[in-house]
Amino acid sequence: MFRKKKRKGQAIVEMALVFPFFLLIIVGGIIDFGFAFYNFLALQQVVNDTAQWAAESQGKDTVPSSSEITSYANSRRPAWWTGTFTVSPPVIEDLTSTGGKYVSLIMTYESPTYTPFYQIIFEATTGASHIRLAAQAAYKIPELVTTR
Repeated sequence: MFRKKKRKGQAIVEMALVFPFFLLIIVGGIIDFGFAFYNFLALQQVVNDTAQWAAESQGKDTVPSSSEITSYANSRRPAWWTGTFTVSPPVIEDLTSTGGKYVSLIMTYESPTYTPFYQIIFEATTGASHIRLAAQAAYKIPELVTTR
């Protein structure tokens, strides 16, 4: 009768070969998408602050110019941002239901990826090695502006 040879240690060797790749995917994903989520929250705060400033700074029916809005947004963006940050021109529209006008802004930020695995994945799928984030905010231009 033939006896099967025992293979002690085979599973641990296979795990030692596969575990670093698995760890790279899991930990790298947590790091990259955690930073992207944090950057999105910061971007949303910047666009909210800028839209509110644009709606309230000039008075009734007017907003600052695109260059003033971009300058204000750049003063509010975090210092650690290294990716491309863009501010779209403001859109001013009438509110049909309640009257008045509102200003709407859209801003984008290209959040970099830090782990090589996800840089390669994003480069292969989207053509860029960053995560593109976009946020929008709209504020009504007040009828009466008072100082605080």
